[in-house]
Amino acid sequence: MLYINGRFLTQAITGVERYAYKVCKALADIGQDFIIICPKSSLQSCYDISNLHIVFYGCGSSHFWEQCVLPFFFLRKKNYILFSFTGLGPILIRQKIMTIHDLSFLENPKWFSKSYYWWYKLMTPLVVRTSRHVITVSEFSKKEIMHFYPFIKEQSITVAYGAVDQTYFHNQEQVEPTNERFILAVSSLDPRKNFERLMNAFKGITDCRLYIVGSYNSVFSRKRSSNKNVENIKFLGRVSDKELMHLYKQAVGFIFPSIYEGFGLPPVEAMSCGCPVLVSDIPVLNEVCSDAAIYFNPYDPANIRRAVKQLLNLDSASREKLQAAGLKNIQRFSWENTAKTILELALRYI
Repeated sequence: MLYINGRFLTQAITGVERYAYKVCKALADIGQDFIIICPKSSLQSCYDISNLHIVFYGCGSSHFWEQCVLPFFFLRKKNYILFSFTGLGPILIRQKIMTIHDLSFLENPKWFSKSYYWWYKLMTPLVVRTSRHVITVSEFSKKEIMHFYPFIKEQSITVAYGAVDQTYFHNQEQVEPTNERFILAVSSLDPRKNFERLMNAFKGITDCRLYIVGSYNSVFSRKRSSNKNVENIKFLGRVSDKELMHLYKQAVGFIFPSIYEGFGLPPVEAMSCGCPVLVSDIPVLNEVCSDAAIYFNPYDPANIRRAVKQLLNLDSASREKLQAAGLKNIQRFSWENTAKTILELALRYI
């Protein structure tokens, strides 16, 4: 039997929770039978669980429930596999497959709170050693896992890409244009997303505003920005998926200045909405965006500014060519294909 660690359903939806949720929905869509085990906590309203088989079990929440309560559910069970799609998983269960989205906490501990860093530094190798297999979201992350944890064999890691939620992020729907010219950035506001350099770059741009969608998360270290009140920068906080789709379609372009990612879903969302994309010239974004983006050096605000001006000065033919390349590129990513990859792994280990 295929079981899924459902702790993510009690958490607000960000990148890793969206991955877990969309894999579950895709497995249901292809007719796969599986059960999601959740703590007896309130599930977040942002998830549509109408076609998901959910079992509530045990008391507690968060890591305590995952490590100390969830294992009791499987005490007398045989012929099963447990998937954890948002990282970690219970050490006491060996018949499991974990997901590592990235190892940014090892790449640069200063990006995170001390409690988050030490918890994942301690727990991740223990969970890896007690898992049957590891899923990750890019070839880049696969190399990172083998670099930081050389004890794991390459054949024990499978890449299962993320994809776009076609319910919202597509190029078919028309939206009302806006009178304001803006470039959109979407991400949690944590240090590796590199917003400080991006905002410095926009100090020299007068004919276009920067809209930033995202919010802070307690797991990240927080540094007060000196650019919070720059006139041409607007912070929008969290928005709904429908609102985000409208922003992608209204924007002159989308910019993603991150210096470290496991996959990087927002550029793919932007491409699917026909929004031209600017991204950091780093290995994982080269893998994900291919030739469908304009690249810049994320460590150099002047280079970021030049890339923005390059986009703003594109003629209509060049802009349409970039949009078409984006729409072609996203065809590589499908939740159905990801679900089939997950199912193949489940059948191998049950």
